[in-house]
Amino acid sequence: MKTMRKHLLLPVALLTLAACHESKVTEEHTATAAAPPSDIPADAEKISQPCAILYAPDSARLEKLKKENGEEAFYTMADDNQNYLADARMFLEGKGVKIMAPNGGKLHFESKSGHTTTIDLSDPKYNWEAWLYDGNKVNKIDLTNIENEYLKYMKK
Repeated sequence: MKTMRKHLLLPVALLTLAACHESKVTEEHTATAAAPPSDIPADAEKISQPCAILYAPDSARLEKLKKENGEEAFYTMADDNQNYLADARMFLEGKGVKIMAPNGGKLHFESKSGHTTTIDLSDPKYNWEAWLYDGNKVNKIDLTNIENEYLKYMKK
């Protein structure tokens, strides 16, 4: 009886390890299938298709904002703006709008008629920002009123 247990123990252990290995692969594959929206490289040349741009400042800019506004005010401001960006992202995803999340740099929007608009995200006036691009014109929007801004600029 002991010999039989020894012989069964090894195959059961190997099957258990193999089963664990398979589920990890499945979990990793599922995670990559639900990847976040594409980031715009810092040296982006042009954007020509309708989309939404949701921008949040980088860590250096966040530190500067914290010094300028004080810690308590900064954290309140940052939390509010992150919530507005998250709400806007959820709403726009529900509408099927392509969302881009740039890390910084310059964004070049080229309309169908050849008109170009450039936004330099290194400008200190940009903190938590959002723009809707309908393929012709870039519109800076109010994150607190995303539904009306969407209807105003994207549903023509």
